[in-house]
Amino acid sequence: MKALLLGVVALAVVACSSKSQDKPASEKPVEKPVTCPTGQVAKDGACVVVVTPEKVAAVAQQQTRIEEVAKLLDKADTLSAPIELINGLRDLDAWKALAASNNTAKLADEVVAQLDNGVKTLRTFKASLGEVQTRVGNLKGELDKLMTQTGATQKLEDVRAQISAQVKAVAEPFAAQVQDTIQNAIVPLSAKLEELGAVVDIACGTVRLKGGDKAKALCKDAKDVMGKATTFVVEFKDQPAKLYTELSSTLVTQLDQLIDAQTKAALDTAQA
Repeated sequence: MKALLLGVVALAVVACSSKSQDKPASEKPVEKPVTCPTGQVAKDGACVVVVTPEKVAAVAQQQTRIEEVAKLLDKADTLSAPIELINGLRDLDAWKALAASNNTAKLADEVVAQLDNGVKTLRTFKASLGEVQTRVGNLKGELDKLMTQTGATQKLEDVRAQISAQVKAVAEPFAAQVQDTIQNAIVPLSAKLEELGAVVDIACGTVRLKGGDKAKALCKDAKDVMGKATTFVVEFKDQPAKLYTELSSTLVTQLDQLIDAQTKAALDTAQA
């Protein structure tokens, strides 16, 4: 009888052990959501700081920098004045006679076309700055949410994916716009304004006496017109690249934990 009882107990223990081993893996203990202070997210069951008021302010400051460069582009109209000047001179019969025999004067058509394209490119760039400023504002809005949301905390990997996507939306198109502006506006304007100045000097020195009152009126302010255009190009030429560098560096520095490695690499490549 005693042996029988021991056998029954042994079978019961084996059955319980078997049931325990057969327990589905899905029935693991449920991980309790972590609750962190604002500006923090959950990582490996703990809270980590990813956003502070200072970091949000640094991102917001980039909106101001974008606006400053946009205001500087208001002076881009000074580049239209040399084009209008040379076009006015080209309408004169005295200019046409000069251009027939002067190789420098013949360059006017090519120079004016490149300058005109440069001015159009700058106007396009100014419009794009408004779009960049809006995207930076959207990014700041997401950071503001992290500074105000309470309750169950988001996981770091989820927040990082969201912020990285917004950083790409800010930086990638802006890098392309900066490159286009440098290649199609700043480089040709820097080179061709000097050539245009030489053409204007020759033209005004030759046709002013033969072109009548119109030629005199056009040439009267030629030096001032060329001077203002040259000053603008000198002041503006470094601004697009500098602005992109400041923006991308600020985002990487201030949002270090919220930008994934792929996005950081893309920013570095664009900046280079």
